Amino acid sequence: MTRRLAVVLAVLAAAVLAVVPFVLGRDSAATAGGPAQHRIDLTAVVESVTTDIGWTMDGGHTVKAARFTLDDTRVLTVADGTLVAESGPVPACTDYVTPRACVLLADMLGEAIVRFALVPANTATPAATLELPGLVDMQANGDEGILDNGWVLDLATPTVRRCTNVPTSNLREFITKFPGDKSRSIVDLTSDAVVRVECAG
Repeated sequence: MTRRLAVVLAVLAAAVLAVVPFVLGRDSAATAGGPAQHRIDLTAVVESVTTDIGWTMDGGHTVKAARFTLDDTRVLTVADGTLVAESGPVPACTDYVTPRACVLLADMLGEAIVRFALVPANTATPAATLELPGLVDMQANGDEGILDNGWVLDLATPTVRRCTNVPTSNLREFITKFPGDKSRSIVDLTSDAVVRVECAG
């Protein structure tokens, strides 16, 4: 019996060691003194929020649990202790009462939320797009963009570039000329990808 228990514990330990590096590997180190990078797999409008009594997002993680009903009718549970992503210049959404007031951005592992942020929805097109900080770099052969606040999202093919007075020949040139706060990224909430970048001003 003791030998069987030891085998079971060894298998469980091996499983944990296999999963932990995968989860930690989804977050990259900060680039050149910038914020740490966090992958965003899911963007979705939140129809309603229900929380346990005493739920907060203080200190970089949640206290108590919450449930987010999304605009596609899915209900995602945010477990006690879930990591909260630093949003930089993007304000946090604090209106948990008004339907569609918040947009969820989350790093997912299956149906589980690993890390997330709640930001205010675009008042003009709350179910369609979301404005986020400008790009500072690309990775994964140009398939992913790194935002000024460290969030990493997919890039649409093509990603539309808009700047009236300064033409650019490709996205790399646009990022070089308009990095970070010199531009903004427009995310499509259906494809979860950056579909357009615009120079500020």
